[in-house]
Amino acid sequence: MMYKRYECPNCDFYEISKYDLHREKCPVCGHNYHVFEEEIDEDRYNWLFDALKNHFHFENFVIRPNSFLFIGSMISDFSVIRETFKNMGYYPFIRKKEGKIYLHLFRAKKQGRSSTALPLILLTATILSVFYAGLSWAKPLQDMGYLENTWFTGAIFTMALILILGSHEMAHKITAVKNKVEASWPYFIPMPFFLIGTMGAVISIKSPIPDRRTAIRLGISGPVVGFIASVIVIIIGMIISPVVPSAEYGEKAAEYAASHPGTYTVGFGTTLIFEILGRLLLSTPEGYTRIMHPIVVTGIIGIFVTALNLLPMGQLDGGHIARSVLGEKYHMLVSKTIALSLVGIGLLGSILKYDIWPGWILWGFLGYIISMRGHPGAMDEITELTGKDKILALVGVIIFILCFTPTPIYVVP
Repeated sequence: MMYKRYECPNCDFYEISKYDLHREKCPVCGHNYHVFEEEIDEDRYNWLFDALKNHFHFENFVIRPNSFLFIGSMISDFSVIRETFKNMGYYPFIRKKEGKIYLHLFRAKKQGRSSTALPLILLTATILSVFYAGLSWAKPLQDMGYLENTWFTGAIFTMALILILGSHEMAHKITAVKNKVEASWPYFIPMPFFLIGTMGAVISIKSPIPDRRTAIRLGISGPVVGFIASVIVIIIGMIISPVVPSAEYGEKAAEYAASHPGTYTVGFGTTLIFEILGRLLLSTPEGYTRIMHPIVVTGIIGIFVTALNLLPMGQLDGGHIARSVLGEKYHMLVSKTIALSLVGIGLLGSILKYDIWPGWILWGFLGYIISMRGHPGAMDEITELTGKDKILALVGVIIFILCFTPTPIYVVP
């Protein structure tokens, strides 16, 4: 049977369609198509037609490199189609446009088994580098007489930070396994001699997300668990933080600075959740100062990491949620708008000398890059979200508001 072949001379992408696609340009690079007729032996695709006949009624069939596209209407529930083609080595993606259903079949890539050795090696290295950072936070307080054992403080600093970062990523991992999404073990990123000894942790999603509901759960699980862990650590840290006379602390801090030339103080901007916890838990008498225990720092870092992950950009946790709720078009718009806003906030602070973290400029540029890559979306993007799904998305917004600050960190010489 004669089909129409739409071929791009620029990037070699092609589409072979039974009927006219009414398309002049390549969807990949935008170059003009070359269109000509080609004879196709439909018997070669009977296996595909047979697999679909009881599940999907199609009006047009399009052959693409490593994929097929069917345009028509659903007969069976998408979960049946998903399992049918998963067993045949294909991932089905379903979209709706102008009242018609578009079923894309992509050949599944073989994924190797997730390594356990590398995550363990990175975890060990991260524990060591975070422990060193914990000692660095504890040493000045010991020198001023407010901590007795820096090694013990370094150890609980390490435990707290690894708990916060690890619980965030393991929440993603558990949610992925529960929803039959292939995911790696957490990869911790050691950063020796850095302020906190690590650049965080990540997991790799190795298979498509089944549906928008699962995408929301994958996106929200890590931030919720990480947020709870951070709040618990902050509460414990606040409780064990020593309260000393302000005059005494001022004298000791001045003596320490004089005996350690080049010393600087690292400060953290306040967040709404920290303000709430402070008002509930911190009752410092007049004339006294509460010296924050180093593990409070790990909780503050956890809050900051939660806010970063909930930014609705690209494939960040917030990006998964935004794509599921807003759809492809508005997710892309919001991603780019947020990224450019971060750049603007950082530049504004630098130019006007406001107390705004200049690091937002870098994060904004990185965010724009990942936004340009887009988000593949879930396999099923036509099933409606439930009220519970929307509540979970709203929880993400609330946690972001509680955790965000324009000045997460600053340095005082």
